[in-house]
Amino acid sequence: MKPLAYSYLRISTDLQLKGHGRKRQLEASRAYAEANGLEFAEGGELEDIGISAFKGANVREGALGGFLEAVQSGRVQSGSYLIVESLDRLSREQVLSAQSLFLRIIQNGINLVTLADNRVYRAGKTDLGDLIMSLVIMSRAHEESQTKSLRLSAAWKNKRAAAATLKPMTKWCPAWLKLANDRSGYECIPDRVQIVRQIFNDSADGIGVYKIAHRLNQSSTPTFNDSDGWHQSYVAKILANRAVIGEFQPAVRRDGKRTIEGEPIEDYFPAIIDKGLFYRAHQAKAQRQRNGAGRKGKGFSNLFSGLATCAYCGASMTYDNKGSGPKGNQYLVCTNSKRRLGCQGKRWKYTDFETSFLAFVTEIDFASIVDTDERSTAQVQLSQKLASLEGELASVTALMDKTFALLETGAPPEFVSSKLQEMQLRKESLVESIAASRGILEEMRSSQQRAAESRDEIQSLVNRLRDANDPDLFDLRAKIASHLKAMIETLTVAPQGSRPRLTRIAAETLSNFGEDGADVAHFIARRGDQPEQAHRYFAVGLRDSRIRIVFPDDEEPLRYRQQIIATDDGIVQMTS
Repeated sequence: MKPLAYSYLRISTDLQLKGHGRKRQLEASRAYAEANGLEFAEGGELEDIGISAFKGANVREGALGGFLEAVQSGRVQSGSYLIVESLDRLSREQVLSAQSLFLRIIQNGINLVTLADNRVYRAGKTDLGDLIMSLVIMSRAHEESQTKSLRLSAAWKNKRAAAATLKPMTKWCPAWLKLANDRSGYECIPDRVQIVRQIFNDSADGIGVYKIAHRLNQSSTPTFNDSDGWHQSYVAKILANRAVIGEFQPAVRRDGKRTIEGEPIEDYFPAIIDKGLFYRAHQAKAQRQRNGAGRKGKGFSNLFSGLATCAYCGASMTYDNKGSGPKGNQYLVCTNSKRRLGCQGKRWKYTDFETSFLAFVTEIDFASIVDTDERSTAQVQLSQKLASLEGELASVTALMDKTFALLETGAPPEFVSSKLQEMQLRKESLVESIAASRGILEEMRSSQQRAAESRDEIQSLVNRLRDANDPDLFDLRAKIASHLKAMIETLTVAPQGSRPRLTRIAAETLSNFGEDGADVAHFIARRGDQPEQAHRYFAVGLRDSRIRIVFPDDEEPLRYRQQIIATDDGIVQMTS
């Protein structure tokens, strides 16, 4: 049998791929094999495209490393040939590392062929001259790569230093910008900027990346690249890109990976989004990921997705559409009960639950979201400011975690400590601002009469939120759902009323709110001792530590049997 031959091609960039002629090299390898009585092995064309050999990445994670493993395991026969253009294709590491790789190949029974000088380094038979020649070639290759690396590093270091003076480093910039003709800065591409702004506004209003991408495709909005339409992953990348607020984060490539280096540079790019909108969009996106991620249906069917939990077993309450037939309807139902996993909780007709929630949870001014007028403009603006502060707080907290992790990478402890102290001060400032804003917002809400005071007005609001002919229905309900996630800490639903042996989950949930929560849980438990009072209820725990418990009428969702309102001062109101 003819000895088997394998060809190895390594090109570090696509540009080199065009210049070196991949096809030419492969043809030369096959021609050598044929001329020397070798047979090309099945799958014998090994390629590492875009992988550097300067630090051995092609051996650690590339095709060459896979070939060496196959040699050592015996899957590649001893006496086979490995054909390369030159030794610098195998390695550009320091000479000792490169020599170790060279010897590893030939000592494992593989003949090494270099086409550039038509030399054969035979397995187990390499003489002193061949060994010296290999060392010279590989040493020169490393020196060339090291010189190139140092030059590039110095050039990019100078560019990053220039970037601090807001001078463009390169023509590269985000897809909604372009380099000015005089190269003095970057200019906006108006149509693309408008698209990006709409993406952020939609996200801040509670619309997810899937729906945003769907809308962009539906309206035939041009993409920023050669993609076949908008994808949710690309929308997510835009939402995460701080270049929209003007920031540029310098970075370097180490071992083929982009590594952040230095502090972000503000105002490097033209800011096309204000920071308030940026953080509101981030906060809304984070809330959707934590609570109720996924597709929402044509009209955003369930306002409480990811919020409502079963009072009996603690599982999530899901939206169950039974169709429009005689026995059809839409319900909130415990997922464990639906899957027959032990919970016996009943269903709650969704429209009844939503109506009661909108009618009685007066802490949330739904009317101001649906019909923004002069009365609620200041309140809406303050709510947006609060969402922005909360979004920035989440961003600072995440950045602190990343900064602390730098210690494991060998970063100077003094630098890490300094950055953490700086961010801690900002975090404390944000916490204070959030508390102050919440206080002002509560005063505004308590000093204003709710727009939907009468049953007729509440019914009108409910009808508006269910008008299938309203072209803005999805946006409106998405905005309300986003607002609910921002305000609600817990939402416990008890479709069967309170049963003493099953109130533990509800009690544990309410315990998050301290003594007032425990008092409310105890009161509900006492009601369970009286069968005639064991009516269905829902308990809402707000992020400002207030709790509202509502026992709606079983037949009329716009009436209630009893309500309980609890604050930090305990149970302050109980109405029947």
